[in-house]
Amino acid sequence: MTQTQDRPAPTASTDVDNGILARVPGQYIGQAIQSLPDAVTATMDEMTVEVDAGWAGRVRLKCTKHRYRRSKGKFSATTWICRHAEAVATSQPATEDSAT
Repeated sequence: MTQTQDRPAPTASTDVDNGILARVPGQYIGQAIQSLPDAVTATMDEMTVEVDAGWAGRVRLKCTKHRYRRSKGKFSATTWICRHAEAVATSQPATEDSAT
């Protein structure tokens, strides 16, 4: 007989809302991050950029600065990390009514 183990409920620290980030192809996230200013010299800690993500449509990506360093502080770097993605509603062009 097989017993199933109950999994603990997700806590606030593990339940992160990242929107549709998992559905956005990585190449478009990379292009969006490349279009941002250098993370070391940027004055803002969070920036938003909109990209056309192919089959995923137009998305708005929210990127934050992330500083990381190696052990013993011998190396540190600052980069942009994409934390959230949401679909941007595009307005459809009006079609002319041909029946008159």
